[in-house]
Amino acid sequence: MSEVNWGKIKWQSRRGMRELDLMLLPFVEHDLPKMDESVLADYMDLLDATDLELFRWLHQTAEPDSERRRKMVQTIIACHAGRAGREGV
Repeated sequence: MSEVNWGKIKWQSRRGMRELDLMLLPFVEHDLPKMDESVLADYMDLLDATDLELFRWLHQTAEPDSERRRKMVQTIIACHAGRAGREGV
């Protein structure tokens, strides 16, 4: 990826809601850097959502408001599931 301010992205991903932080921060640290710039753009768009929207989408109690966000949420959920049971990741 071109010059990306990962510190800023990580800071924006800290939502102050533990349930969100446990899904978003590992995604930013371990998964997002391996993906292409279009995924980064989709992730940045997702961060514009409210904490409540993110919580509902990531816990699958509501549907994201766009196809772009739906795909990004599914990517985060899949990455999170792949880390399940691995402490510290």
